[in-house]
Amino acid sequence: MQNYKAMFLMLVVAVSVWACAKPAPKEELNVKRANVTSVTATVQKIDLKKRVVTIRGSEGDVRKVHVGKEVVNLPQVRVGDKVAVDYYESFAVRMAKPGEVRDEVRGMVGRAKPGEKPEYVEESETTVTADILDLDKARETVTLKGPDGDVVVVQVADPANLDKVKVGDTIVITYTEALAIAVRTVK
Repeated sequence: MQNYKAMFLMLVVAVSVWACAKPAPKEELNVKRANVTSVTATVQKIDLKKRVVTIRGSEGDVRKVHVGKEVVNLPQVRVGDKVAVDYYESFAVRMAKPGEVRDEVRGMVGRAKPGEKPEYVEESETTVTADILDLDKARETVTLKGPDGDVVVVQVADPANLDKVKVGDTIVITYTEALAIAVRTVK
C-alpha cells in the first residue's frame, strides 16, 4: 500500500508540475537593419555666387550640388578637391513595453569651424510606437496605426517576423539616418 501512495503522490506532483509549466516563450520581435553608403567625388567647378558645386563621381557621373549657407567655408573649396559623402541608415523594430508610447524626433547638425575645410554632419532619429491593426501573411504585409492616427500598410522584409506579433500588439519603430560630407585636398 505504501508503494501505491508513493506512486500516487509522485503522479500528483508530476501532473501539478506539468500543469504549472509555462509554454515555450514566443520568440521576441527584434529587427535591426543598417546600411552605409560611401561615395567619393572630385570637384570640377565652383560657382560661389549661386553656391553650386559641380562634382564628378568615381563612375564618371557629373552632378551639380546646391550647397546651403550652413556650409560656411565654401570659399575654401578648390577644383580638384575630393568630396567624401557617407550616408548611414538604420531601422529597428521591437515590442513596446506595456503602456509605452513614443513619438519623438531627435536631431543633430555639425559643421566645420571657420577656417577649416568644409565639413557637414546631420543626423536624425525618429522613434514612434505603432499599433498592429492587421497581419496579411499571404501578402507579407502588416497594417500599422501610428501615434498621429495615420494608418499605413507596410511590406515586411522578413515574413518570419509576422509569427512574432499579433493584431493588437504595439511595436516601437526607430529610424535613424545620418549624412556626413567632408572636403579633402588632393596632393
